[in-house]
Amino acid sequence: MRRFLGQLLLLIGLVAAATIPAQAATPTGGLNPCVVQAICLVVGVPGSPGSTGGPTGSPAPGGGEATCTFDKQQYPCWDPDLGWFDSEHGCYETPEDPQPPADDKSWGGNSPNDGSVYLVSCVDGTVSTKFLNKPPNIGAPPPSPATVALIAFKKLPFLQPTPHSAPTGQALVGVPVWLWYDVPNGTQAETVGPMTINASLDGVSVDATATLTDVSWDLGYRDPATGKEAVVDCPGKGAGHPYQPGLEQNPPADACLATFGSLSVNAPGSPAPTAKASAGASGVPAGSFSLVVTQTWTVHTQDMINGGEPWGPVQVSVSSNPMALQVSGLQVLN
Repeated sequence: MRRFLGQLLLLIGLVAAATIPAQAATPTGGLNPCVVQAICLVVGVPGSPGSTGGPTGSPAPGGGEATCTFDKQQYPCWDPDLGWFDSEHGCYETPEDPQPPADDKSWGGNSPNDGSVYLVSCVDGTVSTKFLNKPPNIGAPPPSPATVALIAFKKLPFLQPTPHSAPTGQALVGVPVWLWYDVPNGTQAETVGPMTINASLDGVSVDATATLTDVSWDLGYRDPATGKEAVVDCPGKGAGHPYQPGLEQNPPADACLATFGSLSVNAPGSPAPTAKASAGASGVPAGSFSLVVTQTWTVHTQDMINGGEPWGPVQVSVSSNPMALQVSGLQVLN
């Protein structure tokens, strides 16, 4: 996995619009250090939400989360994963999403028209569900914009790219390979950006906007000329241009091409890279390579009520599964 380092590492999933059921855990009141879904990626966070603190039920200094008290200890009144804190019972409560079927026993004989089923995660580690006819946050301090920004951030559907090449499966040393990707069932915004998600809670509204800032292709071997991993950067080209016969005669501006042996990116009018890695003489072997495409997204947050950026920017690195490509040497007979 290609990693993007910042002051904080945050693991989240790649499944579109997926969420993790809240679990009994130490409440964070901010960015979770390790929230794991089905497939992991790494997020670098140069800026983070305000810290918690302050007296019970009051806003923390610096705009952080308000705190609530249970058993003489303070807890954030709101946790982005666990919901609102119930100071009487020492538990966090958040509506189940989606709500269970109307005939589920968790309703306790109540009608969905009369309230909601909540997931209850207590500080002693117990987890249960219960029916409430009104939200538990009535009269509670509102969450900070930083926490609502995190809620919006977690809703951004970062989808794993699926790489493609032409030719498919096999290529020749020194012959350009056409590269592009797609995201299954994804929209244009989810493929190349920008995409914006809003989260609103108790009068606090924050937008999180992700913009694709870089696309790079790891070719699966070390360049003998530099000793570094052979990587082709395609900034500004987005997902690349799907290949069609004849396009190689006049590649469009968003086409991304690489050559095994002499690495290059197609950019009309631009000079070829100085690094050369010819097969044989420079030691680049013919063989099977595993190509990985990595998207880099930059996420900004915007407080829609008071203005300003609650935290950020955040850089998200999303990598594909490896794509196998067999590269063969070209033999010339006299």
